[in-house]
Amino acid sequence: MHNTLYLGFDGGATKTTGIAMDGGRNILGEVTGGPSNFQIIGTEKASENILAVTEALLMKAGSDFPDIRSIYLGIAGAGRIADADRMRDAFRERFTCRGYPLPEISIGSDAIAALEGAFSGRPGMILISGTGSILFAKDSSDRIHRVGGWGRFIGDEGSGYAIGHDGLAAITRQLDGRGKETSMWRLMKEKRGIETSQELISGVYQHELDIASIAPIVIEAAELGDEEADEILSKSAEALCDHVEAILPQLDITVPLVLGGSLLDTTNLFSEKVRLKLQTRFPYLKIQEPDHPPAVGAALLAFRKLGPS
Repeated sequence: MHNTLYLGFDGGATKTTGIAMDGGRNILGEVTGGPSNFQIIGTEKASENILAVTEALLMKAGSDFPDIRSIYLGIAGAGRIADADRMRDAFRERFTCRGYPLPEISIGSDAIAALEGAFSGRPGMILISGTGSILFAKDSSDRIHRVGGWGRFIGDEGSGYAIGHDGLAAITRQLDGRGKETSMWRLMKEKRGIETSQELISGVYQHELDIASIAPIVIEAAELGDEEADEILSKSAEALCDHVEAILPQLDITVPLVLGGSLLDTTNLFSEKVRLKLQTRFPYLKIQEPDHPPAVGAALLAFRKLGPS
């Protein structure tokens, strides 16, 4: 007798992690495969990669496609409804083309999956700072609230992009003689091989240089005592605290907070600053570790959709 399966996927620019869960919410398997950020690689390739993870999950669970009751795709780039629909339709089509029976397929932002996993479906907040920044919260009525996530051109304060941008701006001020000397320029030379202002301009404007990837250089400079870098991190940490301040009045109860994203879920000077500023501004706020990773959150969302009550 086969299990009824609920599959959840956490997909991004570098990898996709899938979880298979049964009707008792027991995890039957976990598989990691290729990327599925369809905004970067397209819906066709993203669908292929997710389907490959699906097939590997079924092998692990000793199951087959008819056993899948519901799938939730928590994918980077699926925060907007039109984009999410485009990706879901492409994935459904991939199923149909292969002749597989079509389960219920839902899709949403990877941040929503992270929120669900962090609190096992209970109310809570997740503050994410990676390439971008966003804060999601669930209240006691299961309503989802959001602050941030406006993208690098008009938002994403406190993100890797914002920190990298401010670091590069500080370097240009030094090179012009308009600002203080900063060790960030020396670190750029050492770690990126950028030796001249012309190379810096070319890297930024010909899009060879990922601005968000400069954030670790800013953090390292601050850890070495660089005042300019330290100011950038303090400003970004305050910006993330502003996200929390903005969302609290929307919640009917005080809920715990989890920190996520590549800049906050590791120990570094920036994540330490964020924690300290949060504790100072919101001393009543409980900061905790997540219950589960985002892929488990996605599987829980698949279960919530069609699982036994």
